[in-house]
Amino acid sequence: MVAFLKRVWQNPLTMMYIALILLIFIAWQAHAFLSLALFTVIFIYLGNAAIGGIERHLHLHHLWATLLVYVLFLGILVAAFSQIIPPLVSEASNLPNTIDKLIDTYPQLQSELTKLIKNLSQNASVISNGKNLLTSGMGQLSRFSSGVETILLAFFFGFIFNLTKFQLQTFVHAFTKSRFASLFVPMGQLILKFVNIFGTVLETQLVICTINTILMVLGLWIIGMPSLLILGIMVFFLGLIPVAGVLISLIPLTIVAFLTGGLIRVIEVLVLVILIHMFESYFLHPRLMANATNLPIFVTFIALIVSEQLFGAWGLIVGVPLVAFFLDVFDVQLKPKRVTSKPEPNKTA
Repeated sequence: MVAFLKRVWQNPLTMMYIALILLIFIAWQAHAFLSLALFTVIFIYLGNAAIGGIERHLHLHHLWATLLVYVLFLGILVAAFSQIIPPLVSEASNLPNTIDKLIDTYPQLQSELTKLIKNLSQNASVISNGKNLLTSGMGQLSRFSSGVETILLAFFFGFIFNLTKFQLQTFVHAFTKSRFASLFVPMGQLILKFVNIFGTVLETQLVICTINTILMVLGLWIIGMPSLLILGIMVFFLGLIPVAGVLISLIPLTIVAFLTGGLIRVIEVLVLVILIHMFESYFLHPRLMANATNLPIFVTFIALIVSEQLFGAWGLIVGVPLVAFFLDVFDVQLKPKRVTSKPEPNKTA
């Protein structure tokens, strides 16, 4: 019995699974910092890839390459917000005119809205719910400001990480020479494995959602939808959600379509979204994601649903990488290995 336990303890897989359980426990206990951690990983991975490309092609020093990349990042963010805010203000100011046009197109809506407002004003519970809604709205606004703060902090952490990357490598390497190296080494390997899988899936999803956004904006332009810039940005960010992102974008798109063009435009948007979703699900996603995860579409949907229940909105982004990570840890081979036949030796007479 003692010999058996000794063999189990000395097995490298034992320490690997102990390290995995310990990492899961730490991540679960620190779930309040999940957004900050994942945003930081995203900025570190994308920044490191961009810095590496600049160092290879422009032969710049690591310090100058890092500064150049993050200055470009900031420039892109400032330019994006400068393009987004003015159209949002313009659309908000044009909302009353849009509602008036909608009522002129569908006169029966005015009488229905009048009855609804009259009934609501006479209902005490609605007034109480209105107060709760206002309180909830203030809470949502507070969470939004907290989210902006989290993104800025993660951006700063990513910058510091990539700037001092070589010092951090020396620091982490010291743990591999410590008394508990047998635990720290597999922990580092697991963290690196997840970051690589998460980064690969993120890069692939960026390509997919970029193609989807171009096709969607082109289709919306053909059917005459307004505010293409805002709708395109919304479609792009929702496209970061694998497979389901296109379907989620259907909700705001149909609302805008109904307000601006009625039922005919809603049908046109539905057909457009279905076509793009089919193109992503049966062509783009299987081919581009094959090298990253090779997960079937059904498994992808199940992973998204389960991870959304466990991790909230972030689960829609990390669900697929987590499944791919555990499949890799448990050595589940989804791709059949190619068996290369050895050439037969030349027969001599």
